[in-house]
Amino acid sequence: MPRNGATIYETLIWRGITCRVCTTRDRNITGWTVITLRAPEDIPFPLGVRGYCRHGLEQAELDAAGGAVSFFKAWADREAQNPTYLHAVVRHRQGDLFK
Repeated sequence: MPRNGATIYETLIWRGITCRVCTTRDRNITGWTVITLRAPEDIPFPLGVRGYCRHGLEQAELDAAGGAVSFFKAWADREAQNPTYLHAVVRHRQGDLFK
């Protein structure tokens, strides 16, 4: 286990999209963890803006979810039903005639 404040880097592959997940335990407060997700900016992803999502939560909650990768995967699965995300996927697949 890393020392307090150390960052762990992991990879999440969600529906073929490879993302980088960073976990920093005991960030400024004991028992508090900050998790960050970076997805490619040019592919629609249901979390965050332009492929970036940062979230803070208690370490116990993160452990119960199975870690940061599992936490983000479950969150992305839930948000993938959002009409805004579904519209972005359709637009991405169709492409832009003016680019």
